[in-house]
Amino acid sequence: MAVLRWGKPKIEIARLTSGELGNWVALDVPKLDSTQLTVEEGEETTAQEEGGAIVDSRRNANAYSLAFSLFAKKDEDKPLSDSDGVIADNYAIRLTPEDPATGGYQMLKCSVSVTESWTSADGGLWTYTFKGLKPATGSILQDYTPSQSSGSGEGE
Repeated sequence: MAVLRWGKPKIEIARLTSGELGNWVALDVPKLDSTQLTVEEGEETTAQEEGGAIVDSRRNANAYSLAFSLFAKKDEDKPLSDSDGVIADNYAIRLTPEDPATGGYQMLKCSVSVTESWTSADGGLWTYTFKGLKPATGSILQDYTPSQSSGSGEGE
């Protein structure tokens, strides 16, 4: 049993339609070491008095994105259709690490984009980026474990 939230992830997505989650769909296993949750720290505003002492400060909310690459395999279509990299619908995404008991992450509302690339070493790759948006309730980034319910269409 693992101690850390690491290892081969299970990534699932659900389309948002009129604010409601559709069915969760598991994606293919991503390319080795391509899955990354990135946090952009919120901008800080400070009030300083003459001489430079800080009187007060505040920080905006963090921004989150989850990116991963999938191999473009023969006779398989992209899991999400796009128009020049832009995916029109909003999606929810959840990531479960190799040991589900350690817990994963979910974002219940995201904008999505995809880039397509090719190298002789990897062949074709589709790199998806899910940028977290403010959901109707709760935080943008939430802890997730497979036993918890997270809206309609739970696909466990």
